[in-house]
Amino acid sequence: MVRFDKVSLRYGAAAPVLDDLSFHLEPGSFHFILGASGAGKSSLLQLMYLWQRPSEGRISLFGRDTRELNRHDKALMRRRIGVVFQDFRLLDHLTTLENVALPLRVAGRNRPSLDEHTAELLSWVGLGDHLHNYPPTLSGGQQQRVAIARAVIARPSLLLADEPTGNVDDRLALRLLYLFEELNKMGTTVVIATHNEALAERFRQPMIRLTGGDAPLPGDRRRTAKARQ
Repeated sequence: MVRFDKVSLRYGAAAPVLDDLSFHLEPGSFHFILGASGAGKSSLLQLMYLWQRPSEGRISLFGRDTRELNRHDKALMRRRIGVVFQDFRLLDHLTTLENVALPLRVAGRNRPSLDEHTAELLSWVGLGDHLHNYPPTLSGGQQQRVAIARAVIARPSLLLADEPTGNVDDRLALRLLYLFEELNKMGTTVVIATHNEALAERFRQPMIRLTGGDAPLPGDRRRTAKARQ
């Protein structure tokens, strides 16, 4: 599903944000990415979503070398990927229901079944009473749940989530992670970046640990990272 071969990412002449990463994720797997702030968790997800190009090394997604993809191929590949961003990226002129249903509309689903399915998922994440609210009227935690529902609504082949439980309490955080786990049982490969190791350990899933950032290794204060499974 995902393969990194000696991948590094740097911006300009600065030290690498990610340095010499090699790992692979099997289809249907579930992984947490752990690391301190600045260790490169968000950058790693951006590479997987094709928003960044590696400075060195090779990335393969769905069995294809991403260096060989043209713009059209990248767009098609991204449709197979669900993403939960830290800044949510909701459309303020669309209601909660319309934001979450957007991936299904793009895929050509008919309106009646689309609305019913979307409303059911929003009820599951505790937003059944906010179907027709607009994002600016929602709290940060509520907007985060809308973003999560939008990411999972179409049952993507690959789900990438960047700190998806950062704005909710522990009870709701567990419920959201159970949602990801259920999606994984249906065949979706799940990758969740988080600094909450205690929460991740409750699910006993494999972890990729990024070293560096706010917690540098002794003798190495660069913002670099390496991965181990």
